[in-house]
Amino acid sequence: MRAWTLFSALSVAVGVAAAVTPTEASACGGTFCDAGPSSMPVDQSGENILFVMDGRTVEAHVQIQYQGDPDQFAWIVPVMALPEIEAGSAALFQNMLDATVPTFVTNPVFESCGPDDNDMALGCDADSVASADGSLSGDTDGFGGEPDFDPEVVASGVAGAFEYSVLEGGTVDGVVAWLDENGYAQDDEAPAELQAYLDKGFLFVAFKLRGGTGVDEIHPVVIRYEGDEPCVPIRLTRIAATDDMGVRAFFLGEARVAPTNYRSVEINLAAIDWNTLGSNYESVVTRAVDWDEQGHGFVTEYAGNSGVVESDGLFDSRWQSQIFREADPDEAIAELDLQGLLACEGNSCMPAHPLIEGLLGRFLPRPVGVTFEAYYGCVSCYEDADLESWDPSAFADELHARIIAPGQHALELLESHDYLTRLYTTLSPQEMTLDPIFHVNPDLPVVSNVHTVDLVFPCEGPNYVEFEDGSRLALSGSVDPDQPAALRLEDVPEQGPPMMLLDLSADIVAARADWNDAQGLQAGGGEEGCNCRARKSGASGVVWAVFMVGMGLWGRRRRWRRATPRSR
Repeated sequence: MRAWTLFSALSVAVGVAAAVTPTEASACGGTFCDAGPSSMPVDQSGENILFVMDGRTVEAHVQIQYQGDPDQFAWIVPVMALPEIEAGSAALFQNMLDATVPTFVTNPVFESCGPDDNDMALGCDADSVASADGSLSGDTDGFGGEPDFDPEVVASGVAGAFEYSVLEGGTVDGVVAWLDENGYAQDDEAPAELQAYLDKGFLFVAFKLRGGTGVDEIHPVVIRYEGDEPCVPIRLTRIAATDDMGVRAFFLGEARVAPTNYRSVEINLAAIDWNTLGSNYESVVTRAVDWDEQGHGFVTEYAGNSGVVESDGLFDSRWQSQIFREADPDEAIAELDLQGLLACEGNSCMPAHPLIEGLLGRFLPRPVGVTFEAYYGCVSCYEDADLESWDPSAFADELHARIIAPGQHALELLESHDYLTRLYTTLSPQEMTLDPIFHVNPDLPVVSNVHTVDLVFPCEGPNYVEFEDGSRLALSGSVDPDQPAALRLEDVPEQGPPMMLLDLSADIVAARADWNDAQGLQAGGGEEGCNCRARKSGASGVVWAVFMVGMGLWGRRRRWRRATPRSR
């Protein structure tokens, strides 16, 4: 029986898209530091979804991260209209993540203190499924007391590694019965969540992996339907969610996107641990969005030109599937090498695309104990090679559906949409009471994902960081515990500037002053008479590291905290 949910799967570990272990940056002085700025991109694990907005349809690309038994994978998505479904591009997500990851950079600056020092140069409506307090808007009592009406399967098919069915109508009991009968084991919390969506006329798309498909063949899924308002149906996600689960939404369009029924939150950079180049970023985001009483807020991590996203790896003009239709195994391996999908040298081959290993394992399974490199370097060299699974025509079809077509579409999306927005939040199950929806506001400014400060090594006193506005924060072995995580919370209209709801600037200034005083940092930032600095060469550069849909009117918050947010 398959466990089912939205985005994450029950009883399995959610894979990490790109994990980074920050290294501690030691304070240094004199001429013993490295020659350039130090930087660290933050951890990018979490759930990722891309919305493509053209005003007429919503196209949602959902990156599925799953580890565990392939037979246990299953996934349910509520949608407002009958969708088109196809395979998506994992490389597109990876390239977007790489290009827009929040990155924290310190430029070393040394004060010159004497003449001997060296000078160094998914479719939603506008009505909420949940009220502001999280209660259901529909009558969800007595599920078992009503007749069971099975949903109608209005569409079904295959999208790459997945089989899917689209369910319309029926009662909750009927939907649950259909899921049970088709290998989707229900969760005890599911009926209430399903009822809320059924009350609004939603359809459900049920996904599962095709028979014989391995976890290494999982790819993003594209769900396209008529509509103009993207959203994330987070209520179903909470069935299997963990505390402070990261949810990251990308938007390709022509202008910046903002949350409609969640707050727009800006973090306080003075709460970042600059000693470790932002290793506490996740915690800061969690505390910042929790300044809203219900934990409903998004941080804008990047907003600007989509041209920052590289097209490398998305599509290659050499990729042609037709040539495989009459190829024998060795010819197919040689052609994959020519097309750049394998990297072969001598009698050794390595996968050059993340889905090739899974495809070859399906159509040319390796003998037990033989490595990938050796077997696909010379399939005909092995007398016990299993060639019964080799179907060149089927292989060509799968190659096109899973790699070539998604890659072409991903490239077209980047070339036809000039603006990219990246939003991020963390949510715990008790906070997943309102499905976030989003809108475009062309009047909003760009947002950089690179945060740079000067790391100053003074002649005397503690090292400190200096922000763009000239304010300073003393560095010690810990982070100021009194610094608010949020700088401001805003509501963003469809046009014009944001509306300020909470501004913590005064609290931040006061906390920083107390902290600096306790660390011995004078208001002037250093010893009087020692205010000449020498910036290290290369300090102006930025070091990039490569790593790697719903509804709701906002429940107005009745009070704001200006001190410590509620504990989680």
